[in-house]
Amino acid sequence: MSNKYYIFMMACIVGLLMAFTLKNASGEYRIVPFKVINDYKKVIEKEHAEIKSIRNLLDETTEKIEYFKGEQAEGDVGDALKKELDGYRASAGLMALEGPGVLVILSDGDRELIDGEDPNNLLVHDIDVLNIVNGLKIAGAEAISLNGQRVVSISEINCAGPTIKINDRVYSQPYIIKAIGNPDYLRAAIKAPGTYGNLLKQVGLFVEANTSVSITVPAYEEQIDYKYLKVIERSEKP
Repeated sequence: MSNKYYIFMMACIVGLLMAFTLKNASGEYRIVPFKVINDYKKVIEKEHAEIKSIRNLLDETTEKIEYFKGEQAEGDVGDALKKELDGYRASAGLMALEGPGVLVILSDGDRELIDGEDPNNLLVHDIDVLNIVNGLKIAGAEAISLNGQRVVSISEINCAGPTIKINDRVYSQPYIIKAIGNPDYLRAAIKAPGTYGNLLKQVGLFVEANTSVSITVPAYEEQIDYKYLKVIERSEKP
């Protein structure tokens, strides 16, 4: 009697399992693996991030439209567009700029060499000028020039014998670097202990940095010819 009872129970359980299997096959029930759920979650999060980005772009565009509408009411749309264009040109280095900043003078050292010392230690090299310029950029310089040449993203600073070449122009020392930005930060980037400028001065090179309430940085004058850049056209999603 006992064995029959267990057989009956097992038959019921098998029947229930078969029923659930049939339910799954018919599509009424579906067991979704955790990995699939996690994948869907990632897709949803990505879509939410994209929607947020689109909303931000929409807000910015709406703000610009409202701004131009206000300017149109006052008859100054052309001035507004010119102001925006000038902002892009200034960021690209295509406009002369003026503001507070620092003037750096860099030239060879004139002390006597120590016995056996390499004479190159007292000469300014392109890497020295490049490190000074990078230090100013890190300190927040908004515009930089070297001996009257605007330093932009495509500017190259190379040694050309005892001179330095920048923007296909050759200059001899002293090398005069002008930078617009917070004068105190820029000066500290040259003279503070541990900076590259301070190291050059300790070695024996002439390094001087003076702040000014008015520094003028010229525009980049060379023709910019991009050979590899291509504009990516934004395609609207349906």
